[in-house]
Amino acid sequence: MRKGYIFIGKGGVGKTTCSASLAINLAGTGKTLIASLDPAHNLGDVYGVNLSGKPEKISDNLFAIEVDTDLLTKKYLERTVSRIKGMYAYLKVLNLDRYVDSLKYSPGIEEYSILEGLTDLISLDYDHIVLDMPPTGLTVRVLTLPYTALIWIHKLMELRNEILSRRRAVESITGRKCVIIDGEEVNIPIREKEDPVMRELKEKKEKMELVKKFLSEKCSIFLVANPEPLSLFEGERAIDALKNFGLRVSGVIINKYTADNEITERLEKIGKAVKVPLLSSHPHGIDMLKEVGKTLFGIAEVSR
Repeated sequence: MRKGYIFIGKGGVGKTTCSASLAINLAGTGKTLIASLDPAHNLGDVYGVNLSGKPEKISDNLFAIEVDTDLLTKKYLERTVSRIKGMYAYLKVLNLDRYVDSLKYSPGIEEYSILEGLTDLISLDYDHIVLDMPPTGLTVRVLTLPYTALIWIHKLMELRNEILSRRRAVESITGRKCVIIDGEEVNIPIREKEDPVMRELKEKKEKMELVKKFLSEKCSIFLVANPEPLSLFEGERAIDALKNFGLRVSGVIINKYTADNEITERLEKIGKAVKVPLLSSHPHGIDMLKEVGKTLFGIAEVSR
């Protein structure tokens, strides 16, 4: 069964180091892919290799990729604009192009494009998929997007069915299912199976359900935090936000741990916790990361 491991947390707490370390140890149990979805990539720096937008083999059973989020956004916009213009080509007389082209400036585009990248990743043939996510705020929006999107998609499908129903009613009276726009006769879909808008909604629904199932049934989410207040507070807010959508954080990784203190104790109360001690030098390369990963492998096993 494909299994996902998602690392979330405030920027700079060590998500990349922790996820890279776990991935090395998971590779000993099956084919593993680690993917960085953070626009500010440093996964390649941690491994000491050059990575690209395609999976690169790092060691036996271990592959890594730095997803180009800017390219994802560009491709997502191109596909979306192309589909909308295709579905509503008959409305060019209303200057629809100007509104469609403005999508690139719309809120949520970055989240949707990253989610598209996540959808592509979970369809790949790996036993384990480790995800090094962007900082907390963006990650929470991406992980909860399938849940909110499905609510809107269901409502839009209801509205679309109502539109098609009214079109059929008009056809039954007039005997026509076409209109004259700018001097041209244009066929208008009146049934679900012939409607490109409904096909698009169904495709979106299928994708969102796939990601939702992966997140809720196949994934373990780990909060990476440092033993300091700001990291703790941001982590607690993220956990509460995810909990509202039924997403549970499986464990807490207290990175750069030095000594017991009040913050560490509070972090441990959040869930199953492991401590990664503050090292004298930043871990990088397969051998050093493998040692760090031995500690994390235990929490991954517990979360199964």
